[in-house]
Amino acid sequence: MDRFELAWAAGFFDGEGWANAVAQEGRKTKQPQARINQADPNGVPEVLLRFQRAVGGLGRIGGPYVMEGRDDLYWWQISSRGDVELLHHFLLPWLGQVKLHEFAVALERPSAASRPCGTTDDWRAWAAGLYDGEGSVYLLDHRTHDNYHLAEMCVTQCGRDTLAPEVLRRFAEIAGVGHINGPYAQEEPYSPVWRFKSAAWSDIVVVLESISPWLGPVKQTQAREAREVIESQPPLPRGNPAWGNRKTHCISGHEYASARLRPYLSRGKGVPPRDSHQCLVCARQQARVRRLQKKSVVDDDHRPLSETSAIYLLK
Repeated sequence: MDRFELAWAAGFFDGEGWANAVAQEGRKTKQPQARINQADPNGVPEVLLRFQRAVGGLGRIGGPYVMEGRDDLYWWQISSRGDVELLHHFLLPWLGQVKLHEFAVALERPSAASRPCGTTDDWRAWAAGLYDGEGSVYLLDHRTHDNYHLAEMCVTQCGRDTLAPEVLRRFAEIAGVGHINGPYAQEEPYSPVWRFKSAAWSDIVVVLESISPWLGPVKQTQAREAREVIESQPPLPRGNPAWGNRKTHCISGHEYASARLRPYLSRGKGVPPRDSHQCLVCARQQARVRRLQKKSVVDDDHRPLSETSAIYLLK
């Protein structure tokens, strides 16, 4: 068996699979099972066929389950103790702790401990499997430039812990870019959602190129289409002439060039700050307010009871 394909299968199972002991009709005891569901309107999903090949032809593929308004559902499944034990053995080096615990429950044995990830090829193959199951690259409309698009990468996982799911933390470590957001509460009985995201196109390219040798055709096509759109757009000019270090007026409308009343006098390095560094009109107004407030506090005891504070301060 190909080690990299097994690592990919472990990542895909971490994202989409489950294992448990299932009570079946006509049996007195629960039977170990493992299953992966995938929806596809065009027939049996290629990722299920690839997973079956990766684990040596183990299991069977069923479906479709048809429901109006939804894509047809297919599944890969094994339902014997021997097959579940064999699958556990195949995927053990890369599986996350959540799925290892599920196998332990299904097989009624202590759970194995997940292993720390690395940046070797087999771990990048694992990341590609997780991305094939839970990841995507999509386009967003630019908020200020019409007909201009931005790309975003996202990998989603559910988890009830206060710490982000282990598989997302692994993916972020392998990617070396991006960040994890969450949790986002869902209606019961659904678990809160966590998301790994990367929005800089240069970072997205780094991740895609890292995992592309093992990425499935659906996500390869999705990434290629996003890349064609992003790289066909002209570069946007950086900044707004009315703001940043080129702005001429503060937010209150004061002109920087005429705000200075006295020539600049150095109190340090001798380098005059740019005019837009601070509005001196606003600074003088704020200083006056502070002086009046301080005077009000210090002199309040000397004010006659018949005299209001406003009249006293105007003296």
